[in-house]
Amino acid sequence: MLTECPGSSLLQTCLGQDLLTPTDEALDEVGALVRRTDDPFAWTQSLESLLLAGPGGRPALVERLAALQMLATVGAAGGARLLAAFWMQPDHAACAAVLAAEPGLEPLAELVRARERGALDLPHLAGATLRLISLADQLCQEGVRDGGLDLVTAAAIAQANHGNGQVALPVDRALAAVVARVLATPRPFRDGLRGDLGGIQLAPGFVLIDLEQEPAYFPHGFPVLIDGGLSAFGDRLPTADADNGAADPDAAAAKLALDRLRMRKLVLDNIMSTSVLLEYLRDPKVTSIPGLVAEVVNRTRNPQVIEVVVGNRALHTGFANKAVPLACLRSPVNVPVKTLRKFIHVKYVSKVDLKRLANDRTGIRREIGVEIAKYLESLA
Repeated sequence: MLTECPGSSLLQTCLGQDLLTPTDEALDEVGALVRRTDDPFAWTQSLESLLLAGPGGRPALVERLAALQMLATVGAAGGARLLAAFWMQPDHAACAAVLAAEPGLEPLAELVRARERGALDLPHLAGATLRLISLADQLCQEGVRDGGLDLVTAAAIAQANHGNGQVALPVDRALAAVVARVLATPRPFRDGLRGDLGGIQLAPGFVLIDLEQEPAYFPHGFPVLIDGGLSAFGDRLPTADADNGAADPDAAAAKLALDRLRMRKLVLDNIMSTSVLLEYLRDPKVTSIPGLVAEVVNRTRNPQVIEVVVGNRALHTGFANKAVPLACLRSPVNVPVKTLRKFIHVKYVSKVDLKRLANDRTGIRREIGVEIAKYLESLA
């Protein structure tokens, strides 16, 4: 019998802004467990000892689970190992109680709740996770997802929707048509991701992932996202830096991803504080994070913030901010039309996207729709 949960779909978002940020000490403590050896059994035992008998009581356990969640979300080799070790724990009861009480640990809590429906073995779960991440990457390129899937969210979706030797995800006709196009003519995976769409097929109303197909071998338990887990941000894997002697590009990618996760959380935690938010938007370290300014535009309800974004070229141009003009046009915030008119141009938003907005105006302000229709008529 297929198991389903309401939040599990191909369009499910991840990397919520309310994730609990662990201390550096907890990150070092948990990360060290899987750096000492390549033996998966040792990872599992070490993690079990730390979670069940580590010093510091419940507050320390919360920090360790937050560190595990963040490292697994990042998706580098260490995070993949930790997620595998966590999945292979003999008893999740003690952790489940802590996870349920902490909203900032919801992604990991969702994975544990899904496990109660009958746990997949690790190779099948890891294989399904990679295929979901791969399909999400393709859907991003088709413009129907805003970001990729991280390891924790993808694993939870696969676990929550498995049965009869497959993962079954409900889709409507429109999404099914996009998936059919992707499966027929897939695009190259972005940012070094070694994706796999094998065993994915369409059935009426569902996307099916075949779990009976020979599972791939993942030496770290779960797939390592080559870009360090940054599929949701669109980044590339940093190469070893000869100047500072860094010899481990995977570790460098993990550090970069963690830094950006923290910065992203800081920015979005202050979405209601206009003065603080505007200060962040002046910081190149913030505005160079792919997709972050667009997310600010999507979440803010302050016209001043959007006006600043429109007025500062650095905030709406370049690879990191390529989605910003479209986000501004979609925003329900009452910004003057004359301010946004510059973005109603193929220089900033593709003709395809402009046509979509013009044909379906339910998601945009009426006056913006009128301006887009006028512009498209002028191109005819």
